[in-house]
Amino acid sequence: MDSPYDNIGDAATFVARAELMFDLERYDEARDELGGALSLDPANVEALTLLAIVELQVENYDEALTAASSALDAEPTHERAVLARAHALALLHRTNEALDAADSLQQWYPDSWWYNMHYALIVREARNGQDALDAAWAAVRLAPEEARAHLTLAVVAATLGLDDLANRALSAAARFDPNIDATLEGELGPTLLRYGPDASHARPRPQSTSNDAPRRPSRSAKPLPDGFDRLLRAAAAIGIALPMLVVCASQGESAVMRTIAALGSIGAGVGLFIYARRLPKHVWDETRTRIDEDKLFGLMLVVAAASPVLTMLYAVSGLLYALGIATLTGMATLGLLVMRTRA
Repeated sequence: MDSPYDNIGDAATFVARAELMFDLERYDEARDELGGALSLDPANVEALTLLAIVELQVENYDEALTAASSALDAEPTHERAVLARAHALALLHRTNEALDAADSLQQWYPDSWWYNMHYALIVREARNGQDALDAAWAAVRLAPEEARAHLTLAVVAATLGLDDLANRALSAAARFDPNIDATLEGELGPTLLRYGPDASHARPRPQSTSNDAPRRPSRSAKPLPDGFDRLLRAAAAIGIALPMLVVCASQGESAVMRTIAALGSIGAGVGLFIYARRLPKHVWDETRTRIDEDKLFGLMLVVAAASPVLTMLYAVSGLLYALGIATLTGMATLGLLVMRTRA
């Protein structure tokens, strides 16, 4: 079979060689190959878009913006060119233009993990804030087994100083793609832009020069979301102590026991609800994702919620065994919590 590289005059061949040079991190040679493609076809959208990505990778952001804009002049709806232009604007600190481009992507593809991922990175490059974190979480929820979505969440969280979340997200990324746990060189957005959403993985880098890429945590530790350890401890304590309080304080009087059980379960439920409502939004986002990934964590939440419900069941029905089961759920919550923290 003839090699496709025999035809050195074909613009597509120049682009294919440029992609190979990019994958080998030989960016100067990739730029030369793209120059050959553009000398034959100055409006070649694929060549212009890849050139923009190459320039982003080597931090020539003005040149990247020029190449991406030229690609969009030739094909205004070319998706990777739109993304490349948005990344370039963000990295040039042209914040309003970058955010306008990012917002348009959100409107076009609100249910795409790929575009939510890039939206998060563009907003992160333009400004740090909740919008970037929300979009990164949206990408993870839309593609919970996609390593690149978790990696994006890790980088966004690290930028915002959420180190525990960053380490957990990086651990999840490594679990789904063991080759992605190496930190990436340069800006993450341009690196991920080289490979489309259907790629099996993102190419790992051998070394890192990025200050905001989190380090890979130990696989043996998988801590609970921030604040949930205290919430579960409180639920376990309520499950154990509340039934005992009902029995001891009532001196065996059934009506008194049921009244104390009702008041105690309402007070416990309200207290846990108030504490839970005070947890940050990103903790709840992480919790929803973790329930899908970690069955033991989901079981802990169900068992922890059962104790006040069972105590209220006793108050309503007078079924004494409900108090015993409530005590067992409190002990089970405590046991699962110990197992989880030692895992």
